[in-house]
Amino acid sequence: MSIHIKELKNFYISVSLYNFAFAIIALFIPLYLSEKGFSISLIFLFFAISQAGRLLALPIAAYFSSIYGAKKMISAALVFQIIYLVFLHKIDYLSVNFFASALILGVVQSFLWPPYWIHLSKISPNESRGKILGRLNIFIAVATAVSPFVGGVVIAHYGFGSAFFLTAILIIPAIALLLSTVEVSNIRKINFKLVSLRKIYPDLIANGFANIQQYLNNALWPIFIFIVVPQYKSIGFIQTFSLIISIAVFYLVGVWVDKFNRKKLLLLGSISDSVIGAVRVLANSFSQVFIFNILALFTENLKSTPFITKFQEHMDQDARTEYMFLFEIGGTIITLVGLAIMAILFSSMPVKESLVLGLIIASVSGLFVNFVRK
Repeated sequence: MSIHIKELKNFYISVSLYNFAFAIIALFIPLYLSEKGFSISLIFLFFAISQAGRLLALPIAAYFSSIYGAKKMISAALVFQIIYLVFLHKIDYLSVNFFASALILGVVQSFLWPPYWIHLSKISPNESRGKILGRLNIFIAVATAVSPFVGGVVIAHYGFGSAFFLTAILIIPAIALLLSTVEVSNIRKINFKLVSLRKIYPDLIANGFANIQQYLNNALWPIFIFIVVPQYKSIGFIQTFSLIISIAVFYLVGVWVDKFNRKKLLLLGSISDSVIGAVRVLANSFSQVFIFNILALFTENLKSTPFITKFQEHMDQDARTEYMFLFEIGGTIITLVGLAIMAILFSSMPVKESLVLGLIIASVSGLFVNFVRK
């Protein structure tokens, strides 16, 4: 067995463990902040601050990644994830913990995502990358299928603190597994002169708007669901069974990405995802929310899989580490500006109007992923 195949299997399992753990509370964090008394505007201020922390931490993450390798950086990010949960549990209205937890979330993202994609690019050949991403999405979906329901039950009966603690404990095996095999990254001094910013800037723009769409959807859709279906167990049930139903689609999309033109699939995926994202604001019952949630998982995957394979393809053509960190820095600047605008925009709007407008803006933002280069 080649080292890359062995490492890919190890990566599948470790990522699945982490996602199983974090999915217990991920869907409910916006609801947790809302329950703590934060308005939609303050929730976006929280995420905007996290992007400021992410931007500040990215150069540090790039430096350490070049010294220690991608897997050690991912492991460090998961440790910071546990610290983030501790501060999030202690959060209060515009307190020190509010700012600290937001900044630590930014550190988590800067230490996690660039090394994550660098490592996956290193161990996955371009010609079969769609299938590899499809399998990874299936592993994640299987691992996280039950997590939202578990999270909903734990929160309903024992509170958010117990859900945070359970998540933190379950992240630890993922860290241990990542560190159990050798580092495959090339350890070398980072040199940003190896990548032309003029060449890759369209990818940075696409990444920024993809992040804005993701933040808007992740922050607003759970709150929208809760207004329609005001029960934690029901929300967990919707997400759990949506994932179970969608599993077969993930692999199919991966096959399409390897077989057909990736840019055309990206266009199809982004348009369909934007349409579903905008129309779902009309949902006003449990069944309608359930159906739109399933459709959104499918269209989001049809958009994100070709997008990810395209920028990984570009990573292969450039210096991986330098490309990925510039990709993240550019995307984070756009995301920070976008979330700050959202925080200001929603400061004087009623909750329902903020949710509807935010989800529609997310739908439009998703179309900008087509800026990614051919």
